[in-house]
Amino acid sequence: MKAAVFSSGRSATEAFLQIRDVPRPTIQPGHILLRVVACGVCRTDLHIVEEDLRPLQPQLIPGHQIVGEVVEGATTALPAGTRVGVSWMGGVDGDCWYCRHGSENLCDHPTFTGYTVDGGFAEYALARTDFVFPLPAGLADVQIAPLLCAGIIGFRSLRVAGVGPGERVGLFGLAVRLASRLPSCNPGNVTSMW
Repeated sequence: MKAAVFSSGRSATEAFLQIRDVPRPTIQPGHILLRVVACGVCRTDLHIVEEDLRPLQPQLIPGHQIVGEVVEGATTALPAGTRVGVSWMGGVDGDCWYCRHGSENLCDHPTFTGYTVDGGFAEYALARTDFVFPLPAGLADVQIAPLLCAGIIGFRSLRVAGVGPGERVGLFGLAVRLASRLPSCNPGNVTSMW
């Protein structure tokens, strides 16, 4: 398969990513294989390739705003052909204090898509089944991909804050602007401040 591969320790004159032929991921228990149809580019991806975040392996396929179709490892909830999304949080240990108290985003041993494991700048991607989410119809793949990062951040902020129907909240940044596009978020109650 073709993939955009980041190699740590590259010289300053080399491109951040190289298009290469790499083996297609092999299905593993508890995972599904996706045919990637879109993958957004996040500032975190730039932090990774600019090595602002310490490289964890010599080569990596970045990308954590994945829209894909299930091709292997299908389940009853995620049959083959289902359009799904994969975000930055690619897995948690489930055992640490944070996971046991509903703060999985602070997990002691997380898996980060496109950083600790290969991501979506490729034709295929492997993802944990319990961290893949069916996507609603109505938005194009390239429109929904950024919602899998900034949109989730804005939506989670609203959820954690306990914002209910009819209540108003002001949040800063792109995340809330994207979250306000989600069907479960009433855009009339969210003010985006730039």
